[in-house]
Amino acid sequence: MILEYLQPDPSALDAAFVMLRAATHVAMLGAAGMALFGIGFGAMLPQADQARLRRWTLGLALAGIALNLGVLPLRVLVLTAGETAWDAEVLAAVMASRNGDAFWIRLAGLGALAASALRGGRVADALAGMGALAVAASYAALGHSMLFRPRQELAGLVTLHLLAVAFWTGSLLPLAAAARRGEPGVIEAWSRAALWAVATILATGAALAVLLVRRGELLLAGWYGWALLAKLGLVAAMLALAARHRWHLGPRIAEGGGPALARSIRLEAALALLVAWAAAELVSVHPLDAGHRIAP
Repeated sequence: MILEYLQPDPSALDAAFVMLRAATHVAMLGAAGMALFGIGFGAMLPQADQARLRRWTLGLALAGIALNLGVLPLRVLVLTAGETAWDAEVLAAVMASRNGDAFWIRLAGLGALAASALRGGRVADALAGMGALAVAASYAALGHSMLFRPRQELAGLVTLHLLAVAFWTGSLLPLAAAARRGEPGVIEAWSRAALWAVATILATGAALAVLLVRRGELLLAGWYGWALLAKLGLVAAMLALAARHRWHLGPRIAEGGGPALARSIRLEAALALLVAWAAAELVSVHPLDAGHRIAP
């Protein structure tokens, strides 16, 4: 939204689209991440917390479906320059494009996540895993990963990157609840797995930056570079908090430090929301051109 109003001819519709895109990121990756948390650590939670985690996953998955459905008329409205949100020909063209491919992949993934939250056992875990994979892979069906070669490698990096991001960010609310109750076992087990997730995020993010920003001097030549730096700064702040949790606040849970850890994790979750906004800004502009927007 902010980058849109820095353009020579800002559009309120395009700005609204960025914010809707950010909300969609939060719902989809949040649902995928909570499902992955449930697969790995759900059995360590009390029954009441397992039920709450399923409700959160279901709510976010349904919100993701609703938001993706809401994107369609807004996309038509943007493409028709604000004339109509229900042009059948434009909608058909959207659904026949990469946007349509991503829409159906996301719908299938979110449907699987919602179904996994409604039942338990191994079938639920399988549905959750497939749903999370589909949600992450849907981001590789359009956007920057389709602009450059090698496309297969870019698609794989995007999918792996977002699976790790979803696991990290989607785990924050369940972790905050566990910390508030003083459950060090879940926190410690998750922290060990999170080290691998963070390493994956950093490695795939660096590889994507190199492949998408082909020339270093162009990094700050356009809005893409500035949005990328904003995202990296927010992620760095999240990493600093995560390190504080791992080595300072986490060991103090047994001494009654759970509430302090819970508050700090909630702050990390708030930063994750800002990262989702920065990511929405990032994908709305071309990596190599300051004035070239990506089509909604």
